[in-house]
Amino acid sequence: MLKETGITLKEALEMDCLKTCKLIAGFEGYNNVIYRVNIMADSEILDWVSEDELLLTTAYFFKTAEIEKQLEFIRELKRKRLAGIAIKIYPYLKRLPKEVIDLANELKFPIIDLDYEIPFTDIMSPIFKKIFNKQALLLQKVEELHKNLMNIILRGGDAKDIVITLSRIVGNPILVKNYHFDDLIYDDEFFPFDYDEFIMNVEKFLNNNMYNQNLSKTYSFKIKIKDKTHDVIMVPIVVRNNIFGHVVAVASEKSITSFDIASIERASTIMAVEFLKRISVQDVENRYTAEFFEDLISLDKIRKEKAIERAKFYKFDYKAFYNIINIYFDNKTPSIGDEYDFNQYKNKGIHLINQICKNQESKYLITSKGKSIIIMFMWKEQKNLKKELDKIVEDIDKSINEKMGFTKYSIGIGRVYKGIENVYKSLKDADKAIEARKTYINETIIDFDNLGIYKIFCHDNLRDELLKFYKSTLFPLCQYDAKRDTELVKTLEVYFETNGNLKKMSEHLYTHYNTILYRINRIHEITNMNLDDEHDRFNLETALKIKRIMGIEI
Repeated sequence: MLKETGITLKEALEMDCLKTCKLIAGFEGYNNVIYRVNIMADSEILDWVSEDELLLTTAYFFKTAEIEKQLEFIRELKRKRLAGIAIKIYPYLKRLPKEVIDLANELKFPIIDLDYEIPFTDIMSPIFKKIFNKQALLLQKVEELHKNLMNIILRGGDAKDIVITLSRIVGNPILVKNYHFDDLIYDDEFFPFDYDEFIMNVEKFLNNNMYNQNLSKTYSFKIKIKDKTHDVIMVPIVVRNNIFGHVVAVASEKSITSFDIASIERASTIMAVEFLKRISVQDVENRYTAEFFEDLISLDKIRKEKAIERAKFYKFDYKAFYNIINIYFDNKTPSIGDEYDFNQYKNKGIHLINQICKNQESKYLITSKGKSIIIMFMWKEQKNLKKELDKIVEDIDKSINEKMGFTKYSIGIGRVYKGIENVYKSLKDADKAIEARKTYINETIIDFDNLGIYKIFCHDNLRDELLKFYKSTLFPLCQYDAKRDTELVKTLEVYFETNGNLKKMSEHLYTHYNTILYRINRIHEITNMNLDDEHDRFNLETALKIKRIMGIEI
């Protein structure tokens, strides 16, 4: 990439301050770029030099140091990528050692013979002034670009308008990746190569470098498109200290210059404003739908009636069939830092879910409630509904898992009810399905209709009865374990896991077969229940489930 904000060694030698000086070695480094000028008093300067510096010095070091030290000095300057070294050879030496000249030529490292009458300051000031003027001109051009891009936004333009303008100015393809809304934005009329392959390569790079901290700043890498390698610059789009996307530029038509990089960095800040505007619009929309949904499920009769009346504005038929899907997010996920991050994760989820649902024929509403995203579906008829609903849930699960992979979540599916006034019932079902996920079902997607007997355990008004049943069956065994430090409850659990196969129990518990027989007999004596009896066996298994569901310790 061209470093056009500095000056080349060739340009410097053409300046008045260096007209009486000449290049004596490293001629192939004639076009090295100078960004800074430094002065060397002794060889310790090597700890303080920077890349692209022109080092000014005298030949005193070369007069006093052994030849090996001189050669190592030149090698170190090359390793540190200096632009070159300018030396006042006279009056210290008549000429530099041939070995030094030969090494400089080999390394392509420029050495300039300085006119001893020229003060170092008379060299430094003009070079710095020329570099400053070039950088000032670059800043002026970048400011003009910034104004043009801001005018696009003020005139009602969007992210794509910014990308089109930027790609035409830098003369290379520009791609914007929006992580929050999962968008890819580019100038689809600018076709220097296959965009599909470009996008695929960029996506692959991002997926492989998800944890790369360098992506939080301007970053360069290379990609292959049609077997040709291109330089790529990637600039983060930062919104409220979070990376919401990247602007990607690929050197296809020409090299990427410092002006291009500065322009893209400015454009990224304007793109951040555009992202923030879009997020704010989404927040407002979410707030309105949340208020409507809260009224719809309210126990307050007046609020509910008003919501049912407003439903026609959302094109909901109050006589149709409805059901709820609850996507519950765990905000203890390590990647979520605070409440703002959590809400933005949910907003991203809403966007992803909307992308899936809008392709369906059914009418729907998506809203945020607590730690959940709630989807309310309207169905005109129940025919083939189950198959269609399963496909939607499967697509939602796949999208969240792929594009929000840092997040832990559960999906609860409520039953279908006729009439919009009964939506709250389906929400309760979906909530209970989520509770089942938390306690005893190790699956991401839980359909309330498929819970079977577990649906009975979900009813709050049965809690006291379930507790009484547990105390009359399993409680004595739990009490015995607690007092005697035995593992009879665990033995019972393994009994049901292995379908009563004593040999498998012995292997699973790493316990002798006879010990297993002894434990089974003790369970019978303590509970007064026989595992050979179908009724007793069912009661003990049910009591174990109640214990797990209700979180009972003893």
